[in-house]
Amino acid sequence: MTPAALLWDFGDTLVDERWMRRAPLECPTWDSVWMDVMAAQADAWNIGQIGADEIFRELADRSGMTATAVRSHARRCCESIDFNETAWRMASARLLPQALVTVNPDLLTDVVVPAHRLDVVFDVIVTSAAEGTADKSALCNIALQRLAFTGSRSKALLIDNRLDLVEAWKALGGAGYWFVDDDKLRADLPSLGLVAAP
Repeated sequence: MTPAALLWDFGDTLVDERWMRRAPLECPTWDSVWMDVMAAQADAWNIGQIGADEIFRELADRSGMTATAVRSHARRCCESIDFNETAWRMASARLLPQALVTVNPDLLTDVVVPAHRLDVVFDVIVTSAAEGTADKSALCNIALQRLAFTGSRSKALLIDNRLDLVEAWKALGGAGYWFVDDDKLRADLPSLGLVAAP
């Protein structure tokens, strides 16, 4: 199978998705605070029903930090994301028309994209918060429309760390690769019809 377009997931595919869990000095318990807020609010935040300002206020209330300090910490976390080497190298090589297709809140568009110049790497960026849905297959279809992709879905390869999302896309006729880790991706590149970037 040789793909004609790539649809990249973000968290735990291109990057280590734990970037917001780093604790600031003023709040050693940040990780548990963050996880508690996400358990309650992530679904709504991811589809744009609430925004970063509301999340930051809740984090401030629970952490004892000011909302300004929370916002500054969030920006620092977003600016220091750890990228998976092979996945990021392949995406940065821009071998094919490609989109970033991710279930993520406004923080990704507002901070992560400009901090890492993702708009230079990807032809299209489709986020759940902007589209109002966390349905990955629907987001993939939106991405293909914006890429002006007219080929078969079977040539549109979704690379995602969640097997259920890969299988859902394949059930609609798409091509999918389950990203397990960077080493496996490196080994699997030939079978994906992708030439390793230098």
